[in-house]
Amino acid sequence: MPIVPFIRASQEHREAAIDTTKTMTTSDQDLGSFPIPAYGFLRSLCILATATGGAGTSVTAQADAPFNAIKNIAISEPNGAVIYQANSGYDAAMIMKYGGYRYCNDPRIHPAYSVSVGSNMNFQFFLRLPLEINLRDALGSLPNQNAAAVFNLRMTLSAVGSVFAGTLTTPPSVRIRVWNEEWDQPDTTSEAGQNQTTPPAMNTTQYWSVQQFPVTAGTINIRLTRMGNYIRNLIFIYRDGSGVRQTQFGANWPNPATIYWDTRPQDVLEINNWAGQVYERYGYSNIAPAGGAIALDAAGGFDTGVMPYDFAHEFGGFVGRENRDLWLPTLGSTRLEIGGTWGVAGTLYVLTNDVSVAGNVFL
Repeated sequence: MPIVPFIRASQEHREAAIDTTKTMTTSDQDLGSFPIPAYGFLRSLCILATATGGAGTSVTAQADAPFNAIKNIAISEPNGAVIYQANSGYDAAMIMKYGGYRYCNDPRIHPAYSVSVGSNMNFQFFLRLPLEINLRDALGSLPNQNAAAVFNLRMTLSAVGSVFAGTLTTPPSVRIRVWNEEWDQPDTTSEAGQNQTTPPAMNTTQYWSVQQFPVTAGTINIRLTRMGNYIRNLIFIYRDGSGVRQTQFGANWPNPATIYWDTRPQDVLEINNWAGQVYERYGYSNIAPAGGAIALDAAGGFDTGVMPYDFAHEFGGFVGRENRDLWLPTLGSTRLEIGGTWGVAGTLYVLTNDVSVAGNVFL
């Protein structure tokens, strides 16, 4: 009889892992390192951040708010290796939005999302930190069954001025709750026969990391440095010297931008073609289905200065649940670059999603 696939033999599981509350101050506050309860095979961590009680006058939200209320987010394996890194909650929001892990991914469309400003400064948002790569077969879910050697989540609560501007009289209290999503450990056999008891190619691990590259105004190529594994996704975020994200539809973003692979021009990205690619593979646009414009940084639209470039759209044409055929194989010596004419000096942040395989991952 055929082996029963892992996700048929298992069951989805979710449980509360963390619940902590702190009041924002004028300084960052390290929330510490939180152990994730041992259970089965860890798929993702889900964060719900809720701010209440904030008050002020003429309060406005900063450009990366409310997601940047948390920062220095890191998930580490039991051996201490960091497998998920986001400098700020805004980076984590872009990973959720463009990573390709669920049907609806934009955190600004999530039912939990809200921001209130003016006479107060309250918010709520939901973020998923993914470990599992693929919903169809649980590839990338990691064993989490040893209570003496657990995964850890570290976060920092940002200073109130990083999130809000205006006259701030009473900073909000921020409650952060985290749930871990896992697969059960299947029995070895069932009525249907022998069960697959671990995810395919177990210990295949995806990483999310951030690299920063200084940009000088003018025509330059930037060599990406996170090489050696399969590249699944790249998210480019371009900021000027003061940290302001630079619109991809203006003069400061390279147009065209060119992706080079081992010095060969692989893809020349005129900005309308690149934006069209994002629309086709994610469904985000600057035009609403019923007509009219969707502003940058609005729900369902583009994000100022943020452009994804994926290798994970070959199953159905949208990003996620892919067959892995488009993943870009790299060596430590691979030369992967983005080049073009940059209109202002600043920093290019590259959120890199790479995968270390531990067996045959291809379908």
